[in-house]
Amino acid sequence: MEHGLEIISLHSAAWAMLQDKHRAFWRKEAGGFVRASSVFAPSLPSRLPQPDGNYITQTERLKPHMIHVNLMIDEISSWDPAEPDALESAKAQVLAFPGVGDLMPYCRPFFKIPWLEAMLGCPIKMTEGQIWVEPYEGDLDEVLRRAAHLDGNPWLELYIAFLRQMQERLQPPYLVSANTLLRGPSDLVAAILGVKAACLGWLDDPRRMAGLMRACTDVHLAVVEAGRQALQPLQGYMSGYGVWAPAPVVRMQADHSSLLSPDIYARQILPYDLEIIRACPLCLFHIHNNGYHIAPLLVQIEELDAIEVVVDPYPTGKRKAHELAMMQMIQEHKPLMVDANFPTLEEAEWMLDNLVPEGLYFNAQFSPQVLAAAGDRGPEGRLWLLGH
Repeated sequence: MEHGLEIISLHSAAWAMLQDKHRAFWRKEAGGFVRASSVFAPSLPSRLPQPDGNYITQTERLKPHMIHVNLMIDEISSWDPAEPDALESAKAQVLAFPGVGDLMPYCRPFFKIPWLEAMLGCPIKMTEGQIWVEPYEGDLDEVLRRAAHLDGNPWLELYIAFLRQMQERLQPPYLVSANTLLRGPSDLVAAILGVKAACLGWLDDPRRMAGLMRACTDVHLAVVEAGRQALQPLQGYMSGYGVWAPAPVVRMQADHSSLLSPDIYARQILPYDLEIIRACPLCLFHIHNNGYHIAPLLVQIEELDAIEVVVDPYPTGKRKAHELAMMQMIQEHKPLMVDANFPTLEEAEWMLDNLVPEGLYFNAQFSPQVLAAAGDRGPEGRLWLLGH
């Protein structure tokens, strides 16, 4: 270990034990407790390296030709784990993430690109290093036509280029994941129409919404399949959250449903989400803690293997008791993944004490001030990479 960055061999007993732990997580078995802790890091601005040595941080329209996969991977490959600032460099990566605690080191196509929205033709804008989606500007029939003909789509080609070059150059020390920012069909519809128009559309024009859902589902399924074909797994698959999987795994989300009733979600969205959930042998479903109202529907889906909850913001008062009860309800049916920025160490331990360790992923993050005040009581979150 140098400067806190450990190297674990793919042929070591330590690696085999980690695989067993993650395998037990998916099965909700004893030993399936996956834990990590780190300093909370908000999303940092990105910059896109260019062949002339300059960087793009702002543009009215982000195009695929502005993103140079080889140059981005060069920046990942250039830092030396033996250097004194290696840990800070590791935390700042935008493609590759060192293992933290029990979580695996992994890389994935640039996760700040809204890949599916871009493939569907939504304008993508970059402002001060942050990337945004804007509503579709043209005829909606063109979205339907584009969804049916992804061959040659430059954003899909860029996505595949990331997967192929990462496998050639970054695996190991990282495991490559096809799961990046691939939003669910209802999120895509909300991006195409704008959130307000989408909310009205579920009520006023369900037929048009169904047509858009069909197109967005088809695009999502096509990209999942393209990712499966492009990946040559190295001792398993990666979920996109540092969780290793023994079989191909897809990540799903429906963040837009936080604005909708469970009934609208069940009738107009869930049938399409089910197609994606069933697209791989394993599936995890991402929700935020404002989306618990669809959790009772999700836990009844036999093909859904795990539910990930982002706790943001951290709840207080009666809301805290409600959210804990919802996590406990999920654990009665499925493995639970918790990603939370805790205000204190005591809050994290309180939550842990009230959850079952079998089938639990617990990724606790804290402010630098909390960890500094904790001293020796602070949780340890080793950073590590894979070696041959």
